[in-house]
Amino acid sequence: MPNDDFCPGLTRKAMGAERAPQSQPCTLRLLVLVPILLSLAASRDWKAERSQDPFEKCMQDPDYEQLLEVVTWGLNRTLKPQRVIVVGAGVAGLVAAKMLSDAGHKVTILEADNRIGGRIFTYRDQNTGWIGELGAMRMPSSHRILHKLCQGLGLNLTKFTQYDKNTWTEVHEVKLRNYVVEKVPEKLGYALRPQEKGQSPEDIYQMALNQALKDLKALGCRKAMKKFERHTLLEYLLGEGNLSRPAVQLLGDVMSEDGFFYLSFAEALRAHSCLSDRLQYSRIVGGWDLLPRALLSSLSGLVLLNAPVVAMTQGPHDVHVQIDTSPPARNLKVLKADVVLLTASGPAVKRITFSPPLPRHMQEALRRLHYVPATKVFLSFRRPFWREEHIEGGHSNTDRPSRMIFYPPPREGALLLASYTWSDAAAAFAGLSREEALRLALDDVAALHGPLVRQLWDGTGVVKRWAEDPHSQGGFVVQPPALWQTEKDYWRVPYGRIYFAGEHTAYPHGWVETAVKSALRAAIKINSRKGPASDTASPTGHASDTEGQGHVHGVAGSPSHDLAKEEGSHPAAQGQLSLQHMTHTRTLY
Repeated sequence: MPNDDFCPGLTRKAMGAERAPQSQPCTLRLLVLVPILLSLAASRDWKAERSQDPFEKCMQDPDYEQLLEVVTWGLNRTLKPQRVIVVGAGVAGLVAAKMLSDAGHKVTILEADNRIGGRIFTYRDQNTGWIGELGAMRMPSSHRILHKLCQGLGLNLTKFTQYDKNTWTEVHEVKLRNYVVEKVPEKLGYALRPQEKGQSPEDIYQMALNQALKDLKALGCRKAMKKFERHTLLEYLLGEGNLSRPAVQLLGDVMSEDGFFYLSFAEALRAHSCLSDRLQYSRIVGGWDLLPRALLSSLSGLVLLNAPVVAMTQGPHDVHVQIDTSPPARNLKVLKADVVLLTASGPAVKRITFSPPLPRHMQEALRRLHYVPATKVFLSFRRPFWREEHIEGGHSNTDRPSRMIFYPPPREGALLLASYTWSDAAAAFAGLSREEALRLALDDVAALHGPLVRQLWDGTGVVKRWAEDPHSQGGFVVQPPALWQTEKDYWRVPYGRIYFAGEHTAYPHGWVETAVKSALRAAIKINSRKGPASDTASPTGHASDTEGQGHVHGVAGSPSHDLAKEEGSHPAAQGQLSLQHMTHTRTLY
């Protein structure tokens, strides 16, 4: 098991979850869609997958190859080093900080939580050494940028088993092996039409996409996506998709598509291009938290934990960032920087006071972000009983509250992801105590695998409810059609000296690589910043003069700290990390 004390000042407790005492089981929840990643050892070539999927080709980022080059070789060494404050120590903040630091900028990270990683959150059992991913847990093989990042950091990847034919689907009190469901899903009790019978759930979904594919060819990518954005997934499947209601219910129960039913059809297309039992996935050997750890150990600046940002005041010379370093005493400190990169979640950004205020269109974009809840429940067993049923990974499906059950790979213990729910399905665990949530998940596992599992449960487990996390306040972003706008363009344009990145600022939402892409784009912009920027919105409503004359007023009664003059000193903040300086003329992975 990796050493939790990987750098000074960051303890096991700072990294995340703790094992609950057996008398008081710990409760934890996850977001699986984020979500979120890729496989170097994938048996299916990414180019083949992309060429077979016109929807994915339509949604491909035009700057993808440029971003891949940046994550491979790094940014050019700057001739004008800037003081940069990165708000948020999730993967977006850490990646941007590394890129800018390696390019010669002076970077400080401010994190409100007592740990790094954001929605990458690995639970480590201190007694058994078993691990469970409370946040991101997989990457599709098409996510080459994330693969390259992991490779450059020396992280080992291995296969994530998304599908095992011996897993189960149980609906309407009928239980079948998934290899049977793939061939004759009507045996589950759905009154399918003749043309829908004998088709796998994935093939039924593809049948509904035939009309969308015709629209794509006739209208072109941009117009077709605008059309798709006006529909919910449910409307499209029943309407233009021409599926029967039983077939749609089948997709909801077996493929968990019901989480998208009342959300944008375009969002569902984006998600399905990354999330399917027919895709190949990878995971990080030893746990996903090794990714933020590796990024942290490579940084040359300061990382301040327990340092929530409460206000920002920007002007033509610099930005004053006010942090609350001691919530009980309301002890406020102010740091100064040339630019700020905001990578915190939408709800966290809304709690920051901006002076001058954010423009109206950005405030509206923040309000329109639609975060869905996501919950994971892990149960610890005395042995991996599922192996006796010839299950070596993948997931079972049920119409009970737990919905999806993911099995750990062979020889990696008996910590079972007994429930993964998101969107409306996560409501089944909302408001429950930890004990109640663990018992509910145990009931569903016992219903699927038999009453013996109750005797095999060791009485412990963890639960993570991302909607109740004070720093994320949700699992990931999925937009409903009525709220679908062009927010992503707003986030790509900085507001004066303030830049934006994070999973909510790019597509597809809910994936780690999306956060990485947004971080790379922001780092490119900051590194190439040279005075007045034509694409930068000014806080005063005029073109921003980033090198102009002016005065920035600090917060009354609060000391101001110039990062350029402090050389290793900083305001007193709990959990601060001072890392050794590293110099690179080029970031070579």
